[in-house]
Amino acid sequence: MTEIAIIANKHLAAGFRLAGVEAFPIENAEEARTLLSRIVSEGRYDVVILTERLSRELHKEKAKIIALGKGRPVFAVIPDFQGPTGQRTRELRDLISESVGAELKFEG
Repeated sequence: MTEIAIIANKHLAAGFRLAGVEAFPIENAEEARTLLSRIVSEGRYDVVILTERLSRELHKEKAKIIALGKGRPVFAVIPDFQGPTGQRTRELRDLISESVGAELKFEG
């Protein structure tokens, strides 16, 4: 069974908890950094959900985790209640560009 966690503000975390996701409410990015480190070291979760804004704040930490090459956790980036920032699209573009070895350009 896939284990999923979300690190987000208390309101978003509560909504995901109702859907059966292990929720970790945080107040700020520093709390999220500490929590992300703990979650990854436990090795329990296959997917960690972050909001776009939090994903941007934790970019260095995520890059270090991904560089380990373990394949998990996978990070899922979602908008928060303030709406999308474009972070998900940028991260996806960068990932695809890295995979194919050429920078992608989006029209739009």
